[in-house]
Amino acid sequence: MYFSIIIPVYNRPDEINELLESLIQSTYTSDYEIVIVEDGSTITCQDVVQKFTDRLSISYYSKPNSGPGDSRNFGMKKAKGDYCIIFDSDCIIPNQYLLQVEKELKSKYVDCFGGPDKALKSFSNIQKAINFAMTSFLTTGGIRGGSEKIDKFQPRSFNMGISKKAFEVSKGFGNIHPGEDPDLSIRLWKLGYETRLFSSAFVYHKRRIDWDKFSIQVSKFGKARPILNSWYPEYKKITYWFPSLFIIGFVISFALLFVLFDWFLKFYFLYFVIIFIVSSIQNRNPIIGLLSVVAVWKQFFGYGIGFLKSFYKINILGKQPQEAFPELFFKVSEVEDNYERSMFNNDQSNAPIHKSVEKAIDKIINPIQKLVEPVQVKSKIVGLTGGIGSGKTAVANYLQSKGIPVYISDLEAKKVMEFPEIISQIATAFGIEIIGANTTLDREKLASIVFNEPEKLKQLNGIVHPAVKKHFDNWIIQHSKFPIIVKEAAILFESGSYKDCDTIITVSAPLETRIQRVLQRDKTTREKILQRINNQLSDEERIERSQFVVKNENFDETKKQVDEILNLLKNK
Repeated sequence: MYFSIIIPVYNRPDEINELLESLIQSTYTSDYEIVIVEDGSTITCQDVVQKFTDRLSISYYSKPNSGPGDSRNFGMKKAKGDYCIIFDSDCIIPNQYLLQVEKELKSKYVDCFGGPDKALKSFSNIQKAINFAMTSFLTTGGIRGGSEKIDKFQPRSFNMGISKKAFEVSKGFGNIHPGEDPDLSIRLWKLGYETRLFSSAFVYHKRRIDWDKFSIQVSKFGKARPILNSWYPEYKKITYWFPSLFIIGFVISFALLFVLFDWFLKFYFLYFVIIFIVSSIQNRNPIIGLLSVVAVWKQFFGYGIGFLKSFYKINILGKQPQEAFPELFFKVSEVEDNYERSMFNNDQSNAPIHKSVEKAIDKIINPIQKLVEPVQVKSKIVGLTGGIGSGKTAVANYLQSKGIPVYISDLEAKKVMEFPEIISQIATAFGIEIIGANTTLDREKLASIVFNEPEKLKQLNGIVHPAVKKHFDNWIIQHSKFPIIVKEAAILFESGSYKDCDTIITVSAPLETRIQRVLQRDKTTREKILQRINNQLSDEERIERSQFVVKNENFDETKKQVDEILNLLKNK
């Protein structure tokens, strides 16, 4: 049997490095391949993969972003093996894993299996607490695992296997996420295939999440379940209601305090004491025990509220899943089969209810939801611009020294232009000769093509600018915990980037000061500097369109101006 390991990845080169390092330690001696699918990443793992090509059989593919399910399908289509094993990029694989899988398949073959997950000692305390909540018999992890027969197990896609034959017949994962793995399991059952839990084939699952992301994730799990129940009513289970019943019971128990009846609330208190004790003993750390209480609280409330909202919209209002929760569905690019098309066109038996009823339900659920779901405070995006020699780079460096993230547009655009998919698009548009011997762009050749041809320049910008915009959007997400983030760009207004910003700071300086600065910095002439200044917006035009102006002549004074602006922005 030849295994193909499929790993979709999105902006996680460090995780791929750890995963591949763990596979090098494998005690499995037979041949197997690794198929890595870059799902539209702006931070690719190509360089990381290159380091392992002499030690592992790896195929690397890059495609537009279409979600993890579609990326797994893409990888399985490219795979050469007759059995595919799927990992999330945040997994670390024990050295005996493949041997255990082979042993299980030889003893009792199935066309689809799933394995459990564990936590490594090196994981953070929060990761260990979340792992406890997701796997313990005391939580919804136990409800999911314990309520399923070993031979009727619904594999989870962070650690699962499927035969090439079963993939081809089922067409693989649908475009719902999360929920794509139980959806696939049920469709396989309907097609006559079996699934099974391989309890010895575990992985170390890092679950790359903090509290906020965990709350959002479990809420999505809750929203997905009623959708799956509506597609496959014969597989409904009362256990799926447990987190929602937990919430309803807690609200009732809390309300009973007003009539001085606290016995129900004492049962909740006792439950969390048990969580603390069991997790503390299991992890040999009372701090993880306390964090596990937080994790289980967020798990039950996030999942339960998500489930209630979804049940109301899907089963009561009769909404189509993609209409009710568009955030749970990716656009399918590689696989779009008849099953998926028909799945969303089934008539619902329940007639829609007036919008006012929906609002009334939201008024009941939303206050509870706010207790457990993170308050998403939008980062304030500050645009920083200025002409050549104005000193905006010095201001950007000062902001960074104060712990404020700064996106330097020119530097990031150069990185984006080296992404394999962007190089490929540029080569298609301008000819293969613009790619150098080391598969990087020959920027001089490219510049000679576009320099005097506005249409060619427009064509190049049409390729690069959307990619840079997507890169910046991902950068914002990665820095979403910062109250203020900065986008530095010389052509902030000309490029339209100012539209991304909540407020604009222009850095200005006297003309002669700017000229002297550039003369000292660059090997150029006064005439060329003046030509560049004249080709840019004037300081007057920038200032007119900006909310703040920093006059940069004496840098000590400049820093004081910047500090005053930051204080104003923080207090807004």
